[in-house]
Amino acid sequence: MGSRRVRQHVNPLGLRFLVPRAHRITVPSQLGPIRGVDVELGCADAKFCFELARHHPDRFVVGLEIREKLVAANIELARREGLENVAFGYVNVNVDLDRVFAPRTVDSFHVLFPDPWFKARHQKRRVMDSGLLSVLAEQLRPGGELHFASDIFDLAMEAMAELEAPEAAAMGFHNLLRPWSFWRGNPFSASSRREDTTLRRGQRVWRLRYRYEGSPG
Repeated sequence: MGSRRVRQHVNPLGLRFLVPRAHRITVPSQLGPIRGVDVELGCADAKFCFELARHHPDRFVVGLEIREKLVAANIELARREGLENVAFGYVNVNVDLDRVFAPRTVDSFHVLFPDPWFKARHQKRRVMDSGLLSVLAEQLRPGGELHFASDIFDLAMEAMAELEAPEAAAMGFHNLLRPWSFWRGNPFSASSRREDTTLRRGQRVWRLRYRYEGSPG
């Protein structure tokens, strides 16, 4: 990216982001059979995506991000490394995630350290809500997973409250441990830069793992 700065925060409800323009992403034909599709929502510099793709060449990893300069930088890095099992694209998860994947084609969604939007007037910008869950439930395969992590306890509790709500259970989401339980440790062979910083500071990562078991209907 050279000396160009990328804005740390973007208002997903800004007018320029409210027009749906995300594009469909599919597994490249040259990859052949794969064992699964992992998607990170809000991938930023995509450290998690790149590590996951390097460690699991038999999986297709997708990083989605609203800041298009970061999307372009990640695409260029993947090209330079010759990684064919990772792809990047623009998305505003509040608006057009439903355009990106066909139904029942994703094995895992990862929502890692989303912006907390602390101010009360900004909280409507937070990622995890019933609208997003309905889209994820449409795109996940039965047996797939929603993985959420944050270093902010209140934000993690809000996400858990959404996932423990009767509406989420009716969609097919169930805690991998037991209701209202956090997952200890990182079960994936990759970590985001924010997770590394959090652990280096001796702070805790509040992690949620929910299996999508399919809607009873």
